[in-house]
Amino acid sequence: MSTLQALLAWTPFLLGGFAWNVAIACAAMLLGTAAGAALARARLSSAPWLRRPAEAATELSRNVPTIVFQFYLALMLPPDWVPTWLKAALALAVAVVGFTSDNLLIALRAWREGRHGAALLFVPSWASFLLIIVIASSTASIIGVGELVSRSNTVIAATADTSLLVPVYLYACLIFFCFCWPLMAGLRRVRAVLGERLGS
Repeated sequence: MSTLQALLAWTPFLLGGFAWNVAIACAAMLLGTAAGAALARARLSSAPWLRRPAEAATELSRNVPTIVFQFYLALMLPPDWVPTWLKAALALAVAVVGFTSDNLLIALRAWREGRHGAALLFVPSWASFLLIIVIASSTASIIGVGELVSRSNTVIAATADTSLLVPVYLYACLIFFCFCWPLMAGLRRVRAVLGERLGS
């Protein structure tokens, strides 16, 4: 079997793994955005007892390596309590919390000042960060989630063909690229249109 035939034969299996990457990223964004939005609102408060803890939590979320938190959750939370993919999502959500808290805070201030167009720039920025989290979700393979990188390892082991090592990983990169690049290009266009309208 040629390399191309092997890659085509394993494509459904690999795409099934990539679906886990997308699911993990979406879960991380939902959880992190909810927590980050709460922190952003708290940071707008005039009450120091509410604002200062929110600022401290934001600083913490910005400065904790998600991969370290991922290992912590994998070791500390029993697998029958929390599925492994959710542990990965929770770890990645930490970065989303900091991003959302900072960027939504700016957007909320702009909205209050009547600069609604500037506030709406948060949306394409948030979507761009989602794509970053999709790529970062490949770290979930370290704790045993059967996502794309993990399944690439499975393909190489199952075929016992070391010549597939580079092609399989390049194919995995291509899958990420084909998903992220068109969306990123679209988001750049949206951001440009919003920028033009703000400038007019």
